[in-house]
This record gives sequence, structure tokens and C-alpha cells, in this order.
Amino acid sequence: MLGLAALLPMALPASYPTVPMKGIGGKDLGMPLVGLGTWQYNSSVAEAAVKLAFSLGYRHVDTALGYGNQDGVGRGLAAASAAAGLKRADYFVTSKIPGGLNTSAATAALDQALEQLFPGDKDAYVDLMLQHFPASWSGEGGPSLRKEQWLAMEAWAHKGKAKALGISHYCARHLDDVLSVATEPVSLNQVQYHVGMGQQNATFCHDPEYMKAKGVVYMSYSSLCGPCPPPDNTELISGDLVTSIGAQHGKTGAQVALRWLVQQGIPVIPKSSSATHLSENFDLFSFTLTAEEMNRLHLATSPVETGTPPQPPDDAQDCSVP
Repeated sequence: MLGLAALLPMALPASYPTVPMKGIGGKDLGMPLVGLGTWQYNSSVAEAAVKLAFSLGYRHVDTALGYGNQDGVGRGLAAASAAAGLKRADYFVTSKIPGGLNTSAATAALDQALEQLFPGDKDAYVDLMLQHFPASWSGEGGPSLRKEQWLAMEAWAHKGKAKALGISHYCARHLDDVLSVATEPVSLNQVQYHVGMGQQNATFCHDPEYMKAKGVVYMSYSSLCGPCPPPDNTELISGDLVTSIGAQHGKTGAQVALRWLVQQGIPVIPKSSSATHLSENFDLFSFTLTAEEMNRLHLATSPVETGTPPQPPDDAQDCSVP
């Protein structure tokens, strides 16, 4: 189910699996199954986290124009590359631009994102660029702008500025809008997915089976339910289910929750600026969960997706976006 590092033109260790996906021109690409998330980090924290993570072996970082930290991510990448003697092809960068943009606004956002990450580099590119939301954050845009923005992203990628394009927070009908005009693969959909959501229906979990059927890689963010309200925000770290399984493998509860995802071929981007936690989050391929353990985790019904009523609107309402 998992591709190995040979799929990537990167200097990755053989123990660092990747997930295969189709890029621009239908080219076969691979994305590291584990990367560093940077949401909610300011530029200085993001810079330090990238340098530390890459010193520990990470070769994938996830950021977004809307995070306001891409300058720090870029400095971290430059420093980490120099320290490890990495070429640009040796690591993977994912970024995102806001949804609900017309052609000119989308192109400007794409150029801004790239300049923030790689200032002054005329040959700069991202490995994966995503539409961050199926509309503006306030819900404006609809099918017409989803289509227009996607085509603007394709035109930008054709200039060599992205190796693959994708989406985030998208549900099946949002994807269908894009597929109706797309001339390039929709490589990936990044959505909230974690232990506790395995039994939820397509409306809540963005329909992973539909995405896979359309050739779209299903990727998890908030894999440990970090933004969930207490006590859900710690259940996948110190809760009884994950810690009891972890004890059987000499691993932490968080490692079990993350392993449940990558063992299904679902990429993860856990966030940390701690060397201990970064190392643990990266150590997901030295053990294998049994079929019985995978099933127990799949059958868990908590923690639920953030925004599930009566929580305030959040990811669980993505599928109601016009």
C-alpha cells in the first residue's frame, strides 16, 4: 500500500515511506508520509521548528499563506538545507492559498506564497499547492470561483512553480466542481481525520472512499485532535485506548494514534517544536499495529471532529459550504 523513498527524487532514508500521487502532467510523485505541521506557529517558532525537525530527519513541511509564518518556514528551510547539504529536490514543501479567489487574486496569492518561502529565487517552486478551503473563510465563492481558481492554479503550475496541486477541507461535491474543469490531477485533499472518526459518515469525514476512487490522496491534519476542546484535545495523547495499545509496543499514545493513520497510507503532519515530541512523531515505522488493534482504533467514536454540534462551527460544517 505504501510507496518507498525510491518514488521520490529525494535523499530520504529507506525507512521513510512515501505515499504515491499524480502530479502535473500526470507525473508520478511521492510525498513523505510524515511531515511537520506549522499551523498556529509564528514565524520565529516555525523557523526553529523546521530547523530542528530537519536535523532529526524530516524532509516535509506543511504551511500556508494564511498561517502568516511562511517567511520563518523559508528561513528554516534555508538554514536546514545548508546545515545538511540538501538540494531543493531533497525535501518536500506543501503550501496553501485561501479559497474563493478569482484568477487575478489567486495568481497574486500564489506568487506571494512562493516569494515568502523562497525570496528572490526565480527558480523556486513548491511540491504541492492547495486550495485551502472550498470558498472564502466566510463561505463566499461557490462552484464558479472554485473552478476559476483551480484553473488559475493550473496555469501557475504550468510555469514550473508547483509539481502538484490539491485541495483542503473539500467534500465530494466540492471536488466534483473542480474535476468538471480540471486538466491536471487533483493530487490530494487535506482534511481533519483522526482516531474517533473512523465510524463517522461521509458528511463528517469528507468521504475518504470517494476521494480515493477519484485518485485523490486523503491526508490528515489535526491527527491528534489538537484543536479539539478539552478533554478531547488530550485523548489521543494520554487517553486509555491509545496508551494501552502503546504499552504493548513500547510507544506513546500519540505514536499509536499517528500510526493508525500512516498504516492506512494516510499522510500526517503533526506539529511540535519539542525535540522529544518531534522524534516520537517521526518514529512511526519501527512498529506495526495488529489487525485487532487497528480495528479497535477504527471503532472508536471519540474524540469527534471539531465543530461537531454543539461545538461552534468548524471543520464538521465544511460539507455545508455552498
